[in-house]
Amino acid sequence: MAQREVRRQQILDRARDVFARKGYHAAKIDDVVAAASVARGTFYLYFHDKRSIFEELCGRFFQRIALTVSRIDVNAAIEPQVEKNITAILDVFLADPAMAKIILTDAIGLDVEFDRRLLAFYADIEALLASSLLEGQSLGIVQAGDTRVITHFLLGGIKEVLLQLTRAPVPVDRGAVVKDVILILARGVLREPPRKKKKR
Repeated sequence: MAQREVRRQQILDRARDVFARKGYHAAKIDDVVAAASVARGTFYLYFHDKRSIFEELCGRFFQRIALTVSRIDVNAAIEPQVEKNITAILDVFLADPAMAKIILTDAIGLDVEFDRRLLAFYADIEALLASSLLEGQSLGIVQAGDTRVITHFLLGGIKEVLLQLTRAPVPVDRGAVVKDVILILARGVLREPPRKKKKR
């Protein structure tokens, strides 16, 4: 990695830590440059302002999440796929608790334009989940119900679980969390596919 890229990443990493500790509005560029041990002029060689570095941090994190989630193949066993997706999402959040805190508590309410982008990101995830649920209902492997309501319920629950995990003062047993989430899904959302009748 070139020296310029290393320095840029260093500023991004320290900015993430500052935003996680102070919150976006309380954080100042002076806090970021002090944490990154660079001159203020060096900061402006890489970023226009505090907003641009915050957007890049959030954008990179969203991209990591989007690349992690796989569309459910309803023709294959559902539970292992759901477990794989949940595990992958947990890995992203637990690997970067500072960004998890920023995304889950600090990003919303920044301003109208940023909120619009954030809502668009969540809308894409909701649409993907809702279409998977609808397809699952048609195949008899998802409980009946309004897929929009189920989607909002699931995403709200998952966001709260992630928030609590990233705030946990002790290491988290990721495997146990995944099993608990799968159990909740199995009892309330998923269902056994209808068995095909054997020909006599």
